[in-house]
Amino acid sequence: MLRVAVIPGDGIGVEVTREACRVLERVAALHGKSLRLISFDFGAERYLRDGVTLPQDALARFRSEFDAILLGAVGDPRVKDNRHALDILFGLRFGLDLYCNVRPVKLLDRRLTPLRDRTERDIQFTIFRENTEDLYVGIGGTFKKGTDDEVAIEESISTRKGVYRIIDAAFAYAVARGLEKVTMSDKSNALRHAGDLWTRSFEDVAQKYPDIAREHLYVDALALELVRDPSRFQVIVTANMFGDILTD
Repeated sequence: MLRVAVIPGDGIGVEVTREACRVLERVAALHGKSLRLISFDFGAERYLRDGVTLPQDALARFRSEFDAILLGAVGDPRVKDNRHALDILFGLRFGLDLYCNVRPVKLLDRRLTPLRDRTERDIQFTIFRENTEDLYVGIGGTFKKGTDDEVAIEESISTRKGVYRIIDAAFAYAVARGLEKVTMSDKSNALRHAGDLWTRSFEDVAQKYPDIAREHLYVDALALELVRDPSRFQVIVTANMFGDILTD
């Protein structure tokens, strides 16, 4: 039996998750799979009621008792700093080491795109966003806050392990689906240290997959090409912040 933990979240997240559960149950039935959905009330209502965001034992339960987690949108204007949402999202992401954020992009109907003369065949690619490093690790601080001399520092972290494994996942995905090319995007012309690590790791991983073509684009050039000619892309792999901006 497949066990899925369901965190409906807040607002529209509750509505979307409810319908997603109906779809999951239908798909499981069609494929003859046993499925059990177990709901958890982590979200704004719980936080406002008793101050709980993500309980201490939740990660251990998710890791040992469940095959997957279905998470709805989180965020509520009643929680001004969105503390509960950050605790839930980052708690799951870092606590379970969910490093691989896979975001498929597929045009379902040509009438839905503002791009002229583009069809369903032109827009179907997948972006692999590294999900546990970069500017999202929360390293930094402020000095002389609230004064004219205020300083804010936000540090970006990239590790060989983290960069290598997300690039490898992108190549493995391409092979598994019979695709021909992986594009890596960074800003190594300006961010020299992290960029150098990404560039070297990309070349190293590519050696394992000689049948997959590789391409490198700076992230600003990639943003342009995604609009100008999305059909040229199959699999894209990039860092946490770039992947967040490009896909959202």
